[in-house]
Amino acid sequence: MNKWKLLLLGIFCLFLACLSTNYDYDLFARLIVGERFVEQGILPFQDFLSYTPTHPWYDHEWGSGVLFYIVLKYLGNFGIVLLQAVLMFFTSFFVIKTQKLQRHSYPVLLIFMTIFLALFFKMNSSLIRCQLFSFMFFGMFLYILEKHRKQGSKLIWLIPPLTVIWNNLHGGVVSGLGLVFMYFIGSLFEKKDWKKYLSVLLVSIPLLIINPYGYKYLNFLFSAATMHRKYITEWWNILAGNHLKNYFLPIFFVISGLALSFRKRKFDITKTIVLAVTLYMGLMHIKLLSLSLIAAGALCGNDILRIFRGKILRRVEKSLCPVIILCALLIPLYSPAVPRADFSKFPLKEVEFLKINNIKGNIVTPFAFGSYVSYKLYPGNLIYMDGRYEEVYNDKEFLTLRDYELAENNWQDIVNNYPTEILMPLKTVDIYKVLKNDTGWVEIYTGPLCGIFVKQNYKISQNMLAPSDDINYYREGMFKTSINKTAEDKWSH
Repeated sequence: MNKWKLLLLGIFCLFLACLSTNYDYDLFARLIVGERFVEQGILPFQDFLSYTPTHPWYDHEWGSGVLFYIVLKYLGNFGIVLLQAVLMFFTSFFVIKTQKLQRHSYPVLLIFMTIFLALFFKMNSSLIRCQLFSFMFFGMFLYILEKHRKQGSKLIWLIPPLTVIWNNLHGGVVSGLGLVFMYFIGSLFEKKDWKKYLSVLLVSIPLLIINPYGYKYLNFLFSAATMHRKYITEWWNILAGNHLKNYFLPIFFVISGLALSFRKRKFDITKTIVLAVTLYMGLMHIKLLSLSLIAAGALCGNDILRIFRGKILRRVEKSLCPVIILCALLIPLYSPAVPRADFSKFPLKEVEFLKINNIKGNIVTPFAFGSYVSYKLYPGNLIYMDGRYEEVYNDKEFLTLRDYELAENNWQDIVNNYPTEILMPLKTVDIYKVLKNDTGWVEIYTGPLCGIFVKQNYKISQNMLAPSDDINYYREGMFKTSINKTAEDKWSH
């Protein structure tokens, strides 16, 4: 691929990253771990942010947290934007490289890659998530395996050391090992050399123990990969919620690629296995649909391009250059160096109210907000739970939180069974209305997203301060944390 096309794709990736208006909720939990490791050399083995019963903390994203914190510390908010752009770029780069290995390969077209990136971004629009590392490594593994299948490349022996790196960045490494297994099965059916695939797989799996938690991590990794997360929307299947409506175009792209691959006279078993398995996983769990998109773009890009050959396609291709240059000129308008802050996304004012009025105690937050509240208020306020779900918490506590938010008959279990002083429910959930009429709880603040309630006997000041309404104030302090670095780190090992 020409260098100027790579440059244009890099610019387009940066432009898409600038379109992200908010951070992923769990970014703040990752930054807490990263800060502890970089500044104090401590990696948590037990939870320290919550007051509920937890199990040993196997943080399969610890490496991502460290990298996020380093980038933020030295490059600021723009570093977060740039890192997302880099990960998207290299994901698409390996799609391009794999596409070039296919038969009847066409010159890589900007129009194809911009469509691919636009669809990929639609499914991963939140600024910088740990899973972006898995998508990049999945594309890399796919290229290495396909190059070995087509050309007998020795690059296949890079997979074991890459497995170690991937494993310490994100638990999605299981998808990479699954990909190696698909190529092994495909080679068996095609009666080709399957020994190297099996050898690489047998070497890579034991290397999973190279992590801060040792062999115990393997049990967690298996349980997390097979866990039923029926209450987490991104793990729902395509027919649940509005997933089919929201992801129709990516699904159409993937299915079209799979259908077109059957048009060839010579049936490619390995290719079909990869496309079918990744499509199935994507339909069963919408979070994994990006893997399907990567596989379809890499293995079926040429089949899709053959449909659109002609003068019109060439004209559109030429017109994309000035369009992408225009996108580059628009990047400063999105203020990539300014931290994102949105009253409708994060409980900015609610947390500020608790902070400036020194209201301390154990607090129940909405599931998604827990890590942000911890980042801002620990150690003065411990949370009930946050988005670290399978890493830290038990199903019992999660179900208790669900019953509480739905105002079920047993909703008071959350305050009767756990030492809770503060409740911060969303104003849109059932429990908010119940608490408004409950004499045992007093609403001391109503924010844009949540109400804040304390027990009737909780001692509060009669002259509480009101949080600022200036959004720039929250942007400036978005990544300022009140974590007490001098506190005893009894949870560290």
